[in-house]
Amino acid sequence: MLDTLAAAPLQSTGAAVAAAAFPALTWVALVTWVYLDAVARAADHPVGSTLAVAAFPPALVAYVHYRPERTAPQSDRERLALTVLLALLAAMMAGTVLSPPDVFAQPRNTFGALLALLPLFYLIVYREGPTDAESSS
Repeated sequence: MLDTLAAAPLQSTGAAVAAAAFPALTWVALVTWVYLDAVARAADHPVGSTLAVAAFPPALVAYVHYRPERTAPQSDRERLALTVLLALLAAMMAGTVLSPPDVFAQPRNTFGALLALLPLFYLIVYREGPTDAESSS
């Protein structure tokens, strides 16, 4: 009995940390991808676009709609940021929808979904080989 009472705060603390870590990591991946994408597209104000999306994430819709044409090929850092961002978003959705309504099970299942989805999104994002500009340099 005392074992379960002593373990309960540790279990709830770990679940709270895990539950807070996924949105924070997703936000970092989103901001990183927006900055790398804006730089690759030679945007007038890449830091301004990044700060707008960082402060108000729904501004991503406006950024994607109004961003200029790409001037540089997609870099490995940009692909990695996009892979992690998509995997985190999909894992949070899968963990929320497919987990039982248990505070302790959802972060664990979300982490498991992330481990399963990272290779999938790696294959999706990296399915195109290097472009001519990347292979010639």
